[in-house]
Amino acid sequence: MSTLASTLAIRGGSPARTLPFPRWPAADEREVQAVGEVLQTNRWSSAPGYYRDDPTQSQAFQFEAEFAAYHGVRRAVAVGSGTDALQIAYRTAGVGLGDEVIVPCVTFIATASPVLQLGAVPVFVDVDPNTGSISPDAVEAAITDRTRLIVPVHWCGHPADLDRLTEISKRHGIPIVADAAHAHGSEWRGKKVPAWSLLSAFSLQQEKQVTPGEGGMILTDDDDLADFAYMYHNDGRGMGEQGGDFVAMGWNYRMSEFQAAVGRIQLSRLDQIIERKSQTVARLDSLFQHLGGGVRFLVDDPRVTRQSHLYPSLRYDPAKMNGVPADVFAKALSAEGVPCSARKPVPLYRHPLFAERRFDPPGRPSRIPHPASEVDYSAIHCPVAENLAGRFLSMPQPVLLGDIETENQVMNAFEKVMTHLDEL
Repeated sequence: MSTLASTLAIRGGSPARTLPFPRWPAADEREVQAVGEVLQTNRWSSAPGYYRDDPTQSQAFQFEAEFAAYHGVRRAVAVGSGTDALQIAYRTAGVGLGDEVIVPCVTFIATASPVLQLGAVPVFVDVDPNTGSISPDAVEAAITDRTRLIVPVHWCGHPADLDRLTEISKRHGIPIVADAAHAHGSEWRGKKVPAWSLLSAFSLQQEKQVTPGEGGMILTDDDDLADFAYMYHNDGRGMGEQGGDFVAMGWNYRMSEFQAAVGRIQLSRLDQIIERKSQTVARLDSLFQHLGGGVRFLVDDPRVTRQSHLYPSLRYDPAKMNGVPADVFAKALSAEGVPCSARKPVPLYRHPLFAERRFDPPGRPSRIPHPASEVDYSAIHCPVAENLAGRFLSMPQPVLLGDIETENQVMNAFEKVMTHLDEL
């Protein structure tokens, strides 16, 4: 790439990117056809009673089988959202009243809120400064005799340190249930991330790489756990001969046949999406190294053999960027036509739900306090998480999915801003 000498767009120049990014979510006539076929069946629910004669005719059944096979595990249960998937995965793993569940303090609230909903206590720990994922050292320091689960979040599709976490899990006898909402197709040491956890919970919400708009998946290699998860998501009804019987407490978290039909088409595109992103990341990383390495993708761990790059995240080093703050760089890049923000993560223990212990509906306190009420979340201090501001940049995933001409314009935008830092 040749250095661009034109004026920065934020200073009145012309933006480097003018070509459009692909629309997201991505869809074509295949999704339209899939929805139409479900309409014609008059079986829009995935409830097993509608498929008692042949369960394999259910779109949800087929989506589960395909999603599990793609990720290298035996079983999957399709549910209505990623939050549903986490709640059922936690319950399936045995989380109950008063248990402690270790979660990273930097994550979406749904990693922690299902813990509360099960009457258990979220224990927030610090994150790795290079990846934003859970710190194994912080996990080990937080283990008590009440710890039931370790919950890593594979942030932005970059797997957490599964070597260390697996060793800690085995030594203490505490299972791993992964929040894999960002990690469709991501790999650690050549295996998809669900292979490293007792259970994994995926989100299929609209921004995810496989999406019918909303949805979730629970993955496991354990048939007994899969059966329990199925029961919990199906109002407490069992499988097979127990398919119509209420055998335990459960929720109605089933995925509709429409969602499953669209999800199956979306899954068929996943490898193509990840490959396209990986090609763009490789070209951009080469450019970043040429320009001094002040901006870098999270791909320098050789144990990460594949990364989904959901919510593309960049490490930002102000010392190598002429002292320009991350938010200033992000505004300049956005002006060039590449949407970018300087992520300022707020640790969950500072969220009012936890800091003010808002565990009951407003004005309707429970007669029995929630076990988490004993925790003073406002006193928690995770120094790495609290100092991540200005260290990461994030972009929407369509930035990595354009055609080659659009990709060239994205590269031009980065080069233009990075070679004109003295103007910022």
